[in-house]
Amino acid sequence: MRILDETERYFIGHIFEDAYLIEKRNGEEILVDDFYGDPSCGLISKNNDWAIIAGDHITIWRKGKVTKIDREELRWVHAIRTADDQIIEILIDPWSENSAIWALDIKTYELTKVKPFDDYRNKELSQDVVW
Repeated sequence: MRILDETERYFIGHIFEDAYLIEKRNGEEILVDDFYGDPSCGLISKNNDWAIIAGDHITIWRKGKVTKIDREELRWVHAIRTADDQIIEILIDPWSENSAIWALDIKTYELTKVKPFDDYRNKELSQDVVW
């Protein structure tokens, strides 16, 4: 299993296209989701109250509820990071025509396009993307 993120309580991992949010204490599968292609990233909040797994779509676990975001403009997430305690930033495939940075409010699920991200378009693929 490849680990995408972990805290003292949970970890997000995947085996090929199947992704899991697992509670470490008892091994319980809190969330199971399947992706087209491997999921590219995962993030668990510092307080363990939400988690995100992303790739060809975005899956959010918050307060025991699962929400799936499957929108064309958000397809092929490359990376995610926290902007603050409530906002997550999402980088869409830096080599694609749709490459952009989006902001997601984790409490309201409001999505806002922050800006296009053309820095890597027409460049060689790299694991290290500075955004």
